[in-house]
Amino acid sequence: MPLTDTQIKRLKPTDSCTPSKPDKYSDGNNLRLWVRHTGTKTWVSDYKFNNKRQSLTIGTYPNITLAEARQRNLEIKEMLEQGIDPRTKKKEKEAQQDGSLLFDTIAQRWHAERKPHIAKTTYSRDYSQYERDIKPAIGQMLITDITPPDVLAIGRKVEARGAPDMARRAIRQTGQIVKQAIREGLVTTNPANDLTDALQPRKVKHHSRVTSQQLPKLLKDIDSYGGDLLTKLGLWTLAYTFVRTQELRLMEWGEIDYKQKIWRIPADKMKMDRPHLVPLAPQVLAILKQIKVLGLSDTYVFYNVSTHKPYSTNAFITALWRMGYKGRMTGHGFRGLASTTLHEQGYMHDAIELQLAHEKENKISKAYNGAQHLPYRKDMMNKWANYVDSARAKFNECN
Repeated sequence: MPLTDTQIKRLKPTDSCTPSKPDKYSDGNNLRLWVRHTGTKTWVSDYKFNNKRQSLTIGTYPNITLAEARQRNLEIKEMLEQGIDPRTKKKEKEAQQDGSLLFDTIAQRWHAERKPHIAKTTYSRDYSQYERDIKPAIGQMLITDITPPDVLAIGRKVEARGAPDMARRAIRQTGQIVKQAIREGLVTTNPANDLTDALQPRKVKHHSRVTSQQLPKLLKDIDSYGGDLLTKLGLWTLAYTFVRTQELRLMEWGEIDYKQKIWRIPADKMKMDRPHLVPLAPQVLAILKQIKVLGLSDTYVFYNVSTHKPYSTNAFITALWRMGYKGRMTGHGFRGLASTTLHEQGYMHDAIELQLAHEKENKISKAYNGAQHLPYRKDMMNKWANYVDSARAKFNECN
């Protein structure tokens, strides 16, 4: 016979002194009320899933009324008919209520764990983008519910405001956060994988740069630059290494492997979020030695003692402008100049592309190996530095 509220209110434990098994009263449809020795009355639904008998606690009476218990028992039966394990569904609901499976909870943990190990500027850039672009879209979704279209929508929204690089970065950051959840056993697949291909093709930016014939004059002008010494040494380092200006200004002493003569740039500082190896020619090592003697910072190589920060983004381009190269040369221009010249000199294309740390989603990034062609690249970088020196000497010979 079904239970009634009057009957339930009158139920007392048959043994109130010892913690024996609870008294069980059936309401029908596998819904039972357990009355424990303490007087606590608990609703329990019995069911079979995958041929195993199980019990699921619904809640206590009178917090859960008789009518509410019957309704929840029906919901459990509906889940069983759909092939859903009610116990798993309950755990997910509890996780949603306490926030442990929310994307934002996992994202905040990922950012907090990275913060001590990356540059402040990198952390600020990534966290700001998370708060602006990612969190509003999926922050309050369960990590288990996020789909590729959800992630792609984030990238396309950023792309629509004219920021294609930031759109790709948003998708990559989302993927990194999901990887955190995968490591923690919360999900098994990453909905952010292979989505950057769905964005609009990137427009190639042609940065102003001098030609190889104009390089000797540029090097002479850098040599004669009467401004800040560290800026001048930075320009020489750009000429020898052709790294991105952003990578140079955030260069840290701890990244320099003097034994192997390599600058090891961590992934979080790289545009493509991959670690990068820069072989250092003797000319670059000499520059680093000169800067080290100045004792400006124990952390950053190009450190501004006035602002107590690494050099600004505009420090090197401003110096080039002062030398008369506005619209003719940029810090990034050394990359295009090196690429063109090295290709003309017959160096291996893959080695040049690897050294430039270019994005090659169909080839390099799928199975990236930062040390690929490293001996070849070391030789190439040494000879490139010698080429730069010979270009400077050529100007002196001709004038």
